[in-house]
Amino acid sequence: MPARLTAYIPDQPAVVRLLEDEVSHRIGRASDCEVHVGHASVSRFHAEIAGRDGLWRVHDTGSKNGLRVEGQLVRVAEFHDRTWFSVGDVQCAFEPLDAEAAQAHREAALARRSQSHALSAQLRPDLGMSTLLPQALDVVLQLSGLERGFVLFAEHGEPLRVRASRGLRLEEVASDRFAGSVAAIDRALATARPVVCGDTGQAPWLGSRPSVRIGGIRAVICVPLPMAGGATGMIYVDSRRPGPPVTDLDLELVETIARNACAAIEVARMQRRIDDVAEAIAREEAQAPLWQAVRGDAG
Repeated sequence: MPARLTAYIPDQPAVVRLLEDEVSHRIGRASDCEVHVGHASVSRFHAEIAGRDGLWRVHDTGSKNGLRVEGQLVRVAEFHDRTWFSVGDVQCAFEPLDAEAAQAHREAALARRSQSHALSAQLRPDLGMSTLLPQALDVVLQLSGLERGFVLFAEHGEPLRVRASRGLRLEEVASDRFAGSVAAIDRALATARPVVCGDTGQAPWLGSRPSVRIGGIRAVICVPLPMAGGATGMIYVDSRRPGPPVTDLDLELVETIARNACAAIEVARMQRRIDDVAEAIAREEAQAPLWQAVRGDAG
């Protein structure tokens, strides 16, 4: 019987994996672990879990910070029902699935990737910047399931401006009344890396911020839009509603959309520059004297 394992990593998206029975799955910080948990409290090869005939067994593989099942420090544990265990400071939810539920899990992931591909195809350069930026925001909101957001964008040497928003008025975003996470935006801009928090209550650096507490924000995703020529941008989305955790699949799909949006924006910017040059040439040509007029004046 297969199972689903969800690792709730502080300051990161939750890692969700479908575990097949009769197969051993390594849990750890090493990138080649079947359940990769990138957190400092987790050893490179922290634990291993395997199932057989509906009975699952997890054992510590020599970790530094230990394995706990239902709060108890153990070396080995067996279970066949829903169970919580932790590797280091990372809480993991184990849930057995029947064959139908496991297949539904696989199909849902495939459907979301297909949806992401279809939505990415809508981000066309010919739409122009004024349409591309709000459309990219709409796609990210749809894929992430979050509630509201906005897009920041600036050409080289210019200040960031709010170019599109959903669920927030433009004047709210660009004022001290902003009820979003300034800290998450600052971190994403400074590191040029996504910032994801599925539960701000579990992230002291974020949950303690006045803007987050006052705004009642539960989840945040900030994805940079790196572009050539010094231009920069950011898609910010958040949610105040209770809901499922932000997962590693959510981040994967959002980052894919961001990359595709960047490519479309680059082409749109290039086309705009070409159009500007063409207009300048046309103006110069229109101002040049006509030979027929010169010839006529000369008699």
